[in-house]
Amino acid sequence: MSLPATRRRRLWAEFLLATVTVFWGSTFPVVKDAVSQVPVLCFLWVRFALAALLLAALAGPRLARLGRRGWTRGVLLGTVLFLAYLFQTFGLERTSAANAGFLTGLNVVWVPLLAGPLLGKRPSTGARIGVVCAVIGLWLLTGSAPWRLGPGDLLVLVCSVFVALHVLGLDALTEGTDARALTFVQVATMAVWAWAGSAAFEPVTWPPAWTADLVTAVVVTAVFATVYAFWVMTTYQRYTTPARAALIYTLEPVFAAVFSVWLAGERLSATAWMGGLLIVAGTLAAELWPQPNAEDEQGGARPGGAGESGRTLPGSGGFGTQAPPGGSPAPTAVAGPRGAWR
Repeated sequence: MSLPATRRRRLWAEFLLATVTVFWGSTFPVVKDAVSQVPVLCFLWVRFALAALLLAALAGPRLARLGRRGWTRGVLLGTVLFLAYLFQTFGLERTSAANAGFLTGLNVVWVPLLAGPLLGKRPSTGARIGVVCAVIGLWLLTGSAPWRLGPGDLLVLVCSVFVALHVLGLDALTEGTDARALTFVQVATMAVWAWAGSAAFEPVTWPPAWTADLVTAVVVTAVFATVYAFWVMTTYQRYTTPARAALIYTLEPVFAAVFSVWLAGERLSATAWMGGLLIVAGTLAAELWPQPNAEDEQGGARPGGAGESGRTLPGSGGFGTQAPPGGSPAPTAVAGPRGAWR
């Protein structure tokens, strides 16, 4: 007996969304290897520049209609997203890819907490439970008290806060703005900031040698974790429910840990795995237990508004321009895939 057409479409859409989390998760060990070959900012500007060129082709004439206000907001949001990637990528140099994946996912917990002081929205019961799970998970994952995190863990933790700020900024600033054009401006802004930083502070601004691993890292992060993620989220996220989309997106840190073990040979103790799963549980609580009267937008798209394009940066890949373009960069409605900040 064949499935109804609507269910087949939903299953296909959810499968494609799951492939996005696979690419986001894979970027953590891939980026960690890349920045061992070239300086951090050098790698970032090359990946963002390639992604921006591809996104420009997708945006096309929409860019001319973005307007001065849209460009200004895109630059502002791109700057915040750049800071998220900056802290994440420097953190990856100093901690494991698996830890970075789990810690980046904490942005889902910070979003409802920061929404109170910044947007006047009280944190939900789920957000409070998520914080408790996250703190216990941090303790188990890092083997120490959360306030004694290692340098790399601390940098990625700061990254997760900037990712949350970016998600909130998208929610507050992008209504009525074309998602494709705004995503391009954000990614192009990140490329400019990274190039300027590389030119000012690093010995090289272009990779002196293009190894197979470096080419793989640039292609995976720019093409698959950013542009492909953006296309899938803008096209298919509307065919599933917000709750199911949020559940799918929590696969990112799990895939980050799996790829870190498989590709980078990292090893996580049973206690660390338990800590990582607690962090995932915290993100699930924050996403799937919203305020009783909150709009059912989480993880979904709002027609004609900021949510058209899905999430922001997941992990190294997805800080899902919305996402992450290395690992990301939360299933909150935003303008641009999380993978763009990955």
